[in-house]
Amino acid sequence: MKNVSTILIIVFAFCFQGVAQNKSSLEKQKKDLLTEIAKIQNKLSNSKKEKKLILSNAEDVKYKTSLQERLIENMNDQLNLIVSNIEENEIKFRSLKDRETSLKDELSKMILKSYKTKSSLNKIKYIFSSSSFYQVFKRIQYFKQYANYQSKILSRLDITTSEINRTIILLDSQKTGKELLIKENKLIRKELDLELLNLNELVSRINQNQTSYIQQINSKQKLSREIDAKIQKIIADALAKSRSKKKGFELTAEAKLISKNFNNNKGKLPWPVEKGYVVLGFGKQPHPIVKTATIQSNGVRVRTSENSYARSIFEGNVYSVILSKNNLYTVLIQHGSFFTAYKNLEAIFVKKGEKVKLKQKIGEITTDKITKQTILSFSIFKEGIPQNPASWIYKM
Repeated sequence: MKNVSTILIIVFAFCFQGVAQNKSSLEKQKKDLLTEIAKIQNKLSNSKKEKKLILSNAEDVKYKTSLQERLIENMNDQLNLIVSNIEENEIKFRSLKDRETSLKDELSKMILKSYKTKSSLNKIKYIFSSSSFYQVFKRIQYFKQYANYQSKILSRLDITTSEINRTIILLDSQKTGKELLIKENKLIRKELDLELLNLNELVSRINQNQTSYIQQINSKQKLSREIDAKIQKIIADALAKSRSKKKGFELTAEAKLISKNFNNNKGKLPWPVEKGYVVLGFGKQPHPIVKTATIQSNGVRVRTSENSYARSIFEGNVYSVILSKNNLYTVLIQHGSFFTAYKNLEAIFVKKGEKVKLKQKIGEITTDKITKQTILSFSIFKEGIPQNPASWIYKM
């Protein structure tokens, strides 16, 4: 039993670092979500009375509900982690109690044995009754070793008792944390239910004047399609120039290596922003609010905070910089046979032909002056064909 207890405690020690890192990551994510929710709530509080912002307000409320759902998921993960930690510490507690019982039993036997031979005279008689000096030496050594072993048992018992007390304090703390998190989770769920009712009300009001809002959406889509057409033409021209008699994309040795590395990192590439959430996915889909309007997306739209920057998801070369009718920039970066496009930039930090590194800032994302939304439109192309960024970017 003593060996099993020791093994369990060693296993817990090895697991602790990974658990601590996971807990820290979840707490940081929770803090970021709460910060973003507070920002959106502040924006909604300042704009909810403006009728012209009803569509963007509905988008904001939908965005807020998605953040609240992520927050609930985060808190559930934290609860699962706490429950797991409580179970592990309860096992540890039982193991320590078993060890304590074993040490106390051993110490009791030693004390009883010492009591039976407690007289110093008895020890002296025992030593001097030896038949030789060697036996005298061995008996003296025996008493010394016995006393040292008894001292070690006492020390181990003291350490074990201290560990038990620390584990009890930790368990109490974890159980309190669990109860607080459950209460917080219930509160967020109530807030989410209220926001969903608010969203339904806004959507109902939008549906009463659906034609007008569809026109707004189509107007934005038209500009987006024009930029997408320019991007695909630039990529098509690049492919045409680089084609040889053989099929495929003729690349330099360096470009081939970049292309290979890019492809090998599928699903592991970093986000094009430091912090953000996808508000529109890839492909043809109904508008998230006005369901009768259809959106064709060659990439994803990532919502982030004001004054945020777009960053390169991989090393490459700036192939083109496009200035659109709304005076916003699109940066097109080549990564061998792959291209990435970063749209909605109000300022750029790179120029055509420049080499860029992984996560290098390439421009500042614009914040819409009316809706106050900061959204990066991001696309990936493989030999001119639009790819779903969610398949390439880590946990997108």
